[in-house]
Amino acid sequence: MIKLAVALICAGLITGAVKGAETKPEWFQNLTSRRPPGSFTPPPPLRMVFRFGWSGFPAARAEVHFQVGHGVYQSDATGGTYGFPRTLFRLDVIHRSTTDRATLHPLHLFQEERYRAETVRTNVDYKPDHLVALREVTPEKSPPKPNTFDLTPVFDIQSAVLWLRSTPLQTGQKETFIVWPSNAPYLATVTVLGREPIRVAGEEQPAIKLDLQLKRIDKKSLQLKEHKKFKSGRAWLSDDELRVPLRVEADIFIGYVYAELESVQRE
Repeated sequence: MIKLAVALICAGLITGAVKGAETKPEWFQNLTSRRPPGSFTPPPPLRMVFRFGWSGFPAARAEVHFQVGHGVYQSDATGGTYGFPRTLFRLDVIHRSTTDRATLHPLHLFQEERYRAETVRTNVDYKPDHLVALREVTPEKSPPKPNTFDLTPVFDIQSAVLWLRSTPLQTGQKETFIVWPSNAPYLATVTVLGREPIRVAGEEQPAIKLDLQLKRIDKKSLQLKEHKKFKSGRAWLSDDELRVPLRVEADIFIGYVYAELESVQRE
């Protein structure tokens, strides 16, 4: 449950190795992310707190420190389940993502998921023409094997949000890009539905509403498949110079999961 919610900001849903093909699939030609990023105001350093839940019930929190370094953006996030949900599903997450400031392409992702009975560590190196991902499980079930993926550009969650927020985000605008959030690739399609206020953290804020669609990319054929868990999604970005995520919702096979901003502070 909460792992799916975290996946919308900083984690993946399934595992799998994906090999590039000599001939790119037809859908690759429709990627809008092959152009350079837009010119919207770059983000400043921020500290953010998000809460996660299922069908309106809070279940987890995460603190995100977004930093602007020399030539890079970096976010460090820590979080986990709490309260009664933690007695059912124990999870603590450490996440770090580094993005190139010029291209808004990801450079490296590290994630550690600590469950009650095991720990999962994921490292992803994003190269100009491919990526290499390694997932290690402790206690070890089988020796880890690197996953490679040769279609580019490909984003993680942080770089996808940064690239998307850099664009005009005009009503009707549609962006299509590949995202590898942790362990597998997806084709994401984001459509700008318009502007509307949303109540977040007890305050009504102007927001940009987005429609989110995900397709799983088959690890052998590179053909698009229906996502078995994710049905549809919505997101709201603040309609100001920050354009930070205010709320993200995903309809799943039972109800919906969400992530919502609790607080944001400039540094």
